[in-house]
Amino acid sequence: RVWAAGVVMCRELVDRQLSIGVQGANVLEVGAGCGMAGFLAARLGASRVTFTDYLPGLLSNLDQSVALNRNRSLDDGDPGAELRVKHLEWLCAAPGLLLEHAATRPMGGDGSCTPATADVLASMASRGLSLGERFDLILGSDVCYEDPLPIALAHVLSQRLTTTGLAWLVLPVRDSPGETGMAMIDRLVGEARGLGMRVDVETAPDLA
Repeated sequence: RVWAAGVVMCRELVDRQLSIGVQGANVLEVGAGCGMAGFLAARLGASRVTFTDYLPGLLSNLDQSVALNRNRSLDDGDPGAELRVKHLEWLCAAPGLLLEHAATRPMGGDGSCTPATADVLASMASRGLSLGERFDLILGSDVCYEDPLPIALAHVLSQRLTTTGLAWLVLPVRDSPGETGMAMIDRLVGEARGLGMRVDVETAPDLA
């Protein structure tokens, strides 16, 4: 399923590709889902795109999509961007967060996901994104909608961006139990600034 934020993300990538710096970039898509933004970045000239999620079924779907897009590029005579799929658990980025929330962390959210058996968990661990990898551009759409994502995501961005890198997020204002959507976005912004990042916030009329 493609959420509205993903559509807005792709529109803005096309319109602002020069200012965002897609051409030649080493790109990380967080919470990739079906990977639409990452595939578009590859088409717009990124040198490498790494798709990440933490649900095993979504990683499997991304594997298949990457294979299809890689074959299509080869058929067109252009090898295109390097495409990779990696497991990334954001809660590991902030000290103590995974332990605190492990019991309530879902492992089958959208019905397409494989149960969290021992074999599946071992497979995910073997394909994790290396700790030292950093990226020129991080993309994420509809990736901050419940606790503890504001804290976790801010730490992921801080740890995964190069010193001159840019994170481009498109977030709908979606209320959750006990917190408004804007309050959650404000928490993400505050966490990111607290980790030393400069944050600019814009309003997309079709997501307000």
